[in-house]
Amino acid sequence: MKSHQQLFAELKRRKVFKVAAVYGAVAFGLIQVADPLGQALRLPETFLPFVVAILLLGFPVALVLAWAFEVTPDGVHRTGAAAPGEIEAIVAEPASKRWPAGLLAVAGAAALLGGVWWAGLQTGRSEGGAEAAAGADSLQLAYGDVADDPRPSIAVLPFADMSREHDQEYFSDGMTEELLNTLANIRELRVSGRTSTFAYKGREVDLRTIGDELGVQYLVEGSVRKDGEQLRITAQLIDASDGSHLWSDTYDRKLESVFAIQTEIATSIADQLRVPLGLEDRSQLVNPVGDLEAYDLYLAARARMRLRGEALNEAVDLFEAALARDSTWAPAWAGLAEATEVRLWYDEPWGGEYPDSATVSAELEAAERAARRALELDPRSPSAHVALGSVLRDRFEWEPSERAYRAALAIDPDNAEAHQQLGEMLFSMGRVGRAVEEIDRAAVLDPAPIRLHILGTALQLDDREPEAIEAYELGIRLDPENHLWPLRRNLGSIHLNAGRYEEARRYYGDDLNARRRAAMLRKVDIMERGTFATLPDSARRLLGPVNWVQLGEPDSAAAALAAFPPDGLEISFNYIAWYPVFDDLRSRPDVRAAMREHGLANVTLERTSPAERKRPAALRTLAADAP
Repeated sequence: MKSHQQLFAELKRRKVFKVAAVYGAVAFGLIQVADPLGQALRLPETFLPFVVAILLLGFPVALVLAWAFEVTPDGVHRTGAAAPGEIEAIVAEPASKRWPAGLLAVAGAAALLGGVWWAGLQTGRSEGGAEAAAGADSLQLAYGDVADDPRPSIAVLPFADMSREHDQEYFSDGMTEELLNTLANIRELRVSGRTSTFAYKGREVDLRTIGDELGVQYLVEGSVRKDGEQLRITAQLIDASDGSHLWSDTYDRKLESVFAIQTEIATSIADQLRVPLGLEDRSQLVNPVGDLEAYDLYLAARARMRLRGEALNEAVDLFEAALARDSTWAPAWAGLAEATEVRLWYDEPWGGEYPDSATVSAELEAAERAARRALELDPRSPSAHVALGSVLRDRFEWEPSERAYRAALAIDPDNAEAHQQLGEMLFSMGRVGRAVEEIDRAAVLDPAPIRLHILGTALQLDDREPEAIEAYELGIRLDPENHLWPLRRNLGSIHLNAGRYEEARRYYGDDLNARRRAAMLRKVDIMERGTFATLPDSARRLLGPVNWVQLGEPDSAAAALAAFPPDGLEISFNYIAWYPVFDDLRSRPDVRAAMREHGLANVTLERTSPAERKRPAALRTLAADAP
């Protein structure tokens, strides 16, 4: 070529510019489709980078092929030499005819690079999410003790139902929970969790005592009166140190203004406490629904969720009814995902028997669909991320499960449920010491019986039985009406395994389920007699893996552990596999095979070394407040 003009003319003649333009546009479209397609098909996270790499490598190949070959009606042939005068004719064309081809090629290359840049953002967002979660994690653990957290702390007590017939309790409870969630969106506040505040419902307790027990400086209390479409909500902010009222207001509105009221209350509280909302628009504090009947059904479903047990079936039905009225509301999808996954841990919703494996699989699929639909509608829904994480954990999909929990914490670092569920996932896969820290944080944020129950379990796995006993005892103190029977079961089991049979009978006897209570008490009798050699099969079936260890039967213990659980969620195995009493059994072939089946093939147990153990912050705080 004699000049650059002749080179450009040759590129135009061989249609290299045209191929560059078309290739870039098509590649950009493929990159855009690859990301959602990979998520929908649950392909590995490397799918998008792989597609980008192939398209980048293909670009120069396409240009070389365009230079060397041409497509004709007779097929593909090598591009021949230019006809005499052909190149000169192209060079002689006016700029208006020569430039468009080159500009289109530049646009194509730009489109390809733009697609690569966008893909980099998506990948970076995923990796950055992990980094953000790690950053949030340092924040969470920096405030492991409430005394170290400089933010104003607040709890929302259950609002009173002041309706004429006193039949709107589910609505007033729902308003409490919704206001709590709204305040939790203000990052400069530490908001005590719903589980712990609802423990004070219907109890006459001095407000200063509540503030001390929850470790908060301020309390919000109020009432709801709902009469048809008319709504009256009163709310007041109280200084927990002396019971003085800092702010109060009454809202007489139509029901359709319920979300505006929540926003106004949260904004007024933030103003009183002189903390910024941290949001561009205060409307981001709430996620309103267009159909108020759907909202009513949603609140009723949340009320049933709090009761657990058989009421979880009603919760699922009510969430589905809410979605039948408004299928575009993310909180209802997230609630459905939560209820569907949670009820697999209870036998009451299934007629007293845990569901079989086929039912468990189908329910987890349904819960995952609901969680992913919620995230499509609202990618910043912490509850949807938590529900998805729990589904993935129940399937032993450790890495995506942890990413889901950490995504929730990146959005809401003070989400006690996310901390707890992440902790359960961690100890399920042997990262026991780290799990104690996460669950301790959950109990600090929301000092409720369920948090202390799981903290006690984690401490047992971490070979810290005295602290586990303390956690269970504190949980029982906060559960005077015995709503959470596993607290007493676990504490009873510790006493049983230690040979303290009367103490074991005391806690087992508190179980409100007559069938279960009788089985537990019979187990105590069996262990106290120690006559396992002559036990009938019906009695042997009552004994679990730990009991066989205590009876000096390691073969039976290993067989029972490998076969655990006899019913229910398979991941229940992971909840007991790391007990110190099984340390000598996990090397047995049958137990190793069970561990492989439960996603633990290459997992190494990580407990807190005695030198690094610190008394859990939740125990320090609650023990100090104990009467």
